[in-house]
Amino acid sequence: MKIILTTFLALTGSLALAQQHNSISQSISDDEKNLSIRVNGTVDGKPIDYDRTFDVSSLNKSERDALRERILDSLNIRMPEPPIPPTAPKAPEPPTFHSKSVTVIQGNGPTISASGSGSQVLAVGGKNPYTKEVNYDPESGQLFLRYRFQKDGEDFTYDRTVNARDKSQQERQRIIDGVEKEIGLPANSK
Repeated sequence: MKIILTTFLALTGSLALAQQHNSISQSISDDEKNLSIRVNGTVDGKPIDYDRTFDVSSLNKSERDALRERILDSLNIRMPEPPIPPTAPKAPEPPTFHSKSVTVIQGNGPTISASGSGSQVLAVGGKNPYTKEVNYDPESGQLFLRYRFQKDGEDFTYDRTVNARDKSQQERQRIIDGVEKEIGLPANSK
């Protein structure tokens, strides 16, 4: 009795495993005259060997698609979803300047400056490198300053927004100079 029971349980387990295994190879060809469907493999433990060609010259695309879906459905097979193409990464947009001018100055280190109406970006190399961004919005009167530099071996980023409404270019420059003195911007690169 034990042998019969053990054999029965082993066969039941094998059938359960076989029913869960799906392995399919399919080929579908539609040249608007003939629809050819070939499916080989195993679905729910049952072997499938299907190879048929249909004359579809009198059918439109939606009718051909419906026929293909009915056949695959009768075989208990679904069409795979087409893959979604990946989106390309986008590079960050550089600051825009209305009237761009770029200059390279040699001093204690190379200096690159880009400026336009109300905006300036400065990268200073050499012994004490730093970057400086200055943006003035005449509509809001906001003067935005950002500095990145090293001081005593530590990296610093300093952002400041100042209300500079109704200030002249010279007054805004005095504000900038005061901020640079306050934060201790590396002196030999200025």
